[in-house]
Amino acid sequence: MLTFFIRGGSRFADAGGRERLHAEPFVTGPLTQHFPAVWEPGTTFISVVIESGQFGRLFDIPLGELRDAVVPLADAAPEWQGAATLEERLRASTDSARWVALVCDWLMQRLAAREERLARGAAPFILPPALLALPNDAIASRFGISVRQLERRVMASYGQSIRDGRRMMRYIRALSRMIATPLRHGGLTRLAVDCGYHDQAHMVRDFVLFTGLAPKALMEAATDASGALRLLRYDDASRAIVTREDY
Repeated sequence: MLTFFIRGGSRFADAGGRERLHAEPFVTGPLTQHFPAVWEPGTTFISVVIESGQFGRLFDIPLGELRDAVVPLADAAPEWQGAATLEERLRASTDSARWVALVCDWLMQRLAAREERLARGAAPFILPPALLALPNDAIASRFGISVRQLERRVMASYGQSIRDGRRMMRYIRALSRMIATPLRHGGLTRLAVDCGYHDQAHMVRDFVLFTGLAPKALMEAATDASGALRLLRYDDASRAIVTREDY
């Protein structure tokens, strides 16, 4: 994920528990646990979620080095040009649609600048999410490589193992369905089974790992318009994007 601040900033705790304020553009990689952030009063930001398999088209830094980390964009991509100018243009506007257009245009320019070099090198390894339902040896067979080669390529492109990728996919599927449709009494068990969990307890453990809360508590917290989890509240148009299930 790539984030630019229009106003304010966020505080993240490092591995030693020390908080650091980030007000500059930053990138993060795969998160394997809940990663709380404390926003400064009045903070406004725009974030771009980059599909893991496409990350290498924009960045040279190995995705695994960004796992559970917040890294300033200037360190992750020192060769990128125009970030400071983009920040100025973002802060000069109060229109959220304008922010989206500015960031999209800038990213497309960055991508175009890299396309020629990428065409001469090896393309990032992309694993269609639907293949995660297959055993590792069957996936490797589809690509004509060994299981060990598959594991190395997945780690390089996605910054996590195939096993962790499956775990994250189950969680994403369950969370998207919870956002799309309010849970009914007894619905957690059915949701867990439909999303590939062994049982409800299995799903609850993953939610606690990734969010710090059990599923029901997470959704209840998200109903508070001024609470810490208010970003899980979406209007109808945004909800259709967030809950897509084309994986």
